[in-house]
Amino acid sequence: MLSCSRTSPHKISFYYWKQTFLLSSEQQNLLNSCQSDRLYVKFFDVVLDEYQKPVPVAKIDFQQDFKLEVVPCVFIQNQVFEPNEDTKNLAKKMAKLLKDMLFNNRLNSKEIQIDCDWTKSTKTQYFSFLNNLQSLLDEFNVTCTIRLHQIKFQNDTGIPPVTKGLLMCYNMDDIENITTNNSIISNDVFNQYVNKKTSYPIKLDLALPIYQWALLFRLGKLNSIANDVSLEELKNDDFEKIGSNTFKAKKNIFLNQTNVCQGDLIRHEQSSIGVLLKLAHRLQSSRISFERIIFYHLSQSNLNDYDATQLKKISSAVP
Repeated sequence: MLSCSRTSPHKISFYYWKQTFLLSSEQQNLLNSCQSDRLYVKFFDVVLDEYQKPVPVAKIDFQQDFKLEVVPCVFIQNQVFEPNEDTKNLAKKMAKLLKDMLFNNRLNSKEIQIDCDWTKSTKTQYFSFLNNLQSLLDEFNVTCTIRLHQIKFQNDTGIPPVTKGLLMCYNMDDIENITTNNSIISNDVFNQYVNKKTSYPIKLDLALPIYQWALLFRLGKLNSIANDVSLEELKNDDFEKIGSNTFKAKKNIFLNQTNVCQGDLIRHEQSSIGVLLKLAHRLQSSRISFERIIFYHLSQSNLNDYDATQLKKISSAVP
């Protein structure tokens, strides 16, 4: 794998996916150590309200000045584009909100990233929206996320009208299936979508996961997610280990502010350095190459598990 590595690593960036923007000194140090020149920040989500109209929710609150370039990211529910949505009006409202938030928080930005898991039935509306948004934000480069199924079935889902996409290599498997081993990342699942013939007609960046969580199953169904829970936190007398990454709660307890009931099954999931390196090696055999690596996400709880040296090693292994 090392013999196939790049002579120099890709530029490394991170996602920031919390509703309050406030970086710790450790997070700032990781950005500096990785020589990151920009941060991808979720500004808000767009969902359908009770009247089936798209509305912005969960807008970020900046409580700290930030000097690096910021890329505003907006998650849009696919359902927004299922009705006969007025994409011009939606783009106009979003463009104004994004410009206002950038101006009010004195942020420097050159790119806007839209995150939507569009489908064959919504591609016409979604692609129209992207075109309208770019025409209103001519001083920015509008990009969008690409999921694995949109790479494999690109003839059906279409190619979005942007100059660059972002291939998301996480949240791969069925999170709600109690028999899934790891829904965050799986090389077995990844290999079903990417092979030596895989290519894509527009430039791509690559998003890789560096996070962990505990999935709580109650009566066989996914009940809740406890974010930023380490495997070590489950290795105590409150839980019975029943699998390599599966535990059973012995009593009612709170797990990182998440209510756990006696008898709940808990599946711990994470993205290891080894798994990420194998994925990078698989990408080398495809016809895809990348300009930038973006790690999801810049979380305080992950700083002890992923240091700059490891992240640069992964970056160097990606084509």
